[in-house]
Order: sequence, then structure tokens, then C-alpha cells
Amino acid sequence: MGGQPALAFAARHPERTLGLAVMNSLLFGDEGTSWEIRLLRQFGWNRLVLRRLPWLVFKRAERTFLPRGVALPRDLRADLWDSFRRPEVRAFISRMCAGYQGTLPRLPELYAQVRCPTLVLWAGGDRHFPPVHAERRHAAVPGSRLEVIAGAEHWMPWYLASEVAQRLRTFFGNTLPAVSAPSG
Repeated sequence: MGGQPALAFAARHPERTLGLAVMNSLLFGDEGTSWEIRLLRQFGWNRLVLRRLPWLVFKRAERTFLPRGVALPRDLRADLWDSFRRPEVRAFISRMCAGYQGTLPRLPELYAQVRCPTLVLWAGGDRHFPPVHAERRHAAVPGSRLEVIAGAEHWMPWYLASEVAQRLRTFFGNTLPAVSAPSG
């Protein structure tokens, strides 16, 4: 859920942003998403579903964020569920979704203001945020680079960590100036 705030920060603070990577995010309110995301974008429904059916939401996320046959390791899954089952966490997610929904109409005008090297790295099989979001984002930002990982699903940074990390290293290694660590 960091794509929107990262883009807004880069647009508003170009002097503080050397580079940016955006992956699998809701970037355009008028583009299609999965029915699950459409439901969660409606504040009343997301509050109700997150409050009353957390296990169902969690199971659905597992099933639709990962490719068939890929499962989270038991300890990671337990950690995620331990957090998600807490009512205050779900209430925060609900408020955050409402805030994102409220800012969507204003975001596209910010995208064109991003001037730093930008990688738009997308899961080609993301059912929640299809690649059209990435294509539009790429077209809106001069000089951005678009890479789509064919067949990848929403949680690709977890189960394709090596490939995602390599693409990030390659992009940032080739586009960013060398930055030395502060001394002292």
C-alpha cells in the first residue's frame, strides 16, 4: 500500500527523492480492479467485512495474492494472521483504504511531476491491480521504466524475492548516482 504515498512524496519533494520503485498498487480510481478490491474501496463495506469476517478476508488474500500451489511459510503466515486478527489493525487498514480512495482523483496530476528515475515493476498476473495500472503510470511519468513479470501474482516480492531484488538492483545500479555514506 506504499505506491500512492511514495509517488506523492516523490512529486512533492523531488530534492529528497533519488529514485522510486512502484509495484502492484491501486494508482487510478477509474481502472478496473478485482471484485475484492472494489468491495474494500467502499468504506462502509470494508469496515463491515474487515470487522466481522477477518478470517475470510485473510484466507481470500492468501488465495488471490499468491499463485496456485505457493503457500506462505507457517511462521510468516502465523505472524501475519496474529497482526491481522487484531481489531485495531483492521480498523487502521479500513481508515487507510478510505484515505487512499479519497486521494485517488488527485493522484494522476502528481504522477507527471515525478522527476526521479522511476521503475514501475508489476506482476503480470495481478488480479487485483492489473498491468493497465502500470502501463498508465509509466505513460504518465516521463523517463520511467516499465517492467512486467509475466505470470507473477500480487505478492511477488515475497515468493519471487530474488528476481524482484535483482530487477531493483539492476535498475537502481544503472540509474542512480553513487551515494557515499556519511562519515563520522
